[in-house]
Amino acid sequence: MLTASRKIDGQKLYAFQADKIDAPFACPTCDTEVVLRKGHIKVHHFAHKPPVTCYRGQGETVEHMRCKLDVFNALSRAAGVQSVELEKDFGGSVADVFARIRGVPVAIEVQRSKLSVSEITRRTLAYNRLGVYVLWIALPRADLRTKRISANAWEKWCHAAYYGNVYYWRDGATFEAFHLGDHFIHVPSSSWFEAGGYEQPAGGYDRRSKRWRTPQLRGAFDLATDFVPKTRGPYSKGSVHVPACRIYTMP
Repeated sequence: MLTASRKIDGQKLYAFQADKIDAPFACPTCDTEVVLRKGHIKVHHFAHKPPVTCYRGQGETVEHMRCKLDVFNALSRAAGVQSVELEKDFGGSVADVFARIRGVPVAIEVQRSKLSVSEITRRTLAYNRLGVYVLWIALPRADLRTKRISANAWEKWCHAAYYGNVYYWRDGATFEAFHLGDHFIHVPSSSWFEAGGYEQPAGGYDRRSKRWRTPQLRGAFDLATDFVPKTRGPYSKGSVHVPACRIYTMP
């Protein structure tokens, strides 16, 4: 995590600004002691001491921390953006980055591999009750520019929540929007003979794949200028259920 509390006075500190002379530090969520990690690692951060039981100390990669920090830095420099904060604690959840963009309160959440769809839904509902618009973003994946990808459960949820788009971080506060379209698999023509010697044709058509999606890039968009707040109604199809909520998305 990128923030911690200074135990002597409870002051919130960013890891890139803190120094070991400020120790001891505490996790703002579980209040256990954390250690400042600085050195050759790409992102300065605070780490829980093992055994780690707090959710804030689990499942966060260097790339995840880099994304949060880059979004924070980019929004801090952007015109029309105020109150930018890393890891803002709302009580029931901690937004990776929070900002007021053109007056709109926005929570930016970077998807973690261990975060379930039920937890995403819970946090989205919590933000909705607070009047905060949420943008769930994904870290880039290497196969997005191939002909097909296997979308996981949270990508399908985001695709439904954001009207057919999933936002993948590129750099700074810039995200690439991908539509995950249907992918069709060709079933080759064949034939077989039934009893009596009659030939029956089979195949020769395309069927929609249940596993694969076709990623379609819709462009790159800047969070500070290209997104708008929307209040959307509930959506449900198959195993995907999106509640009524506030989202920050493309127009």
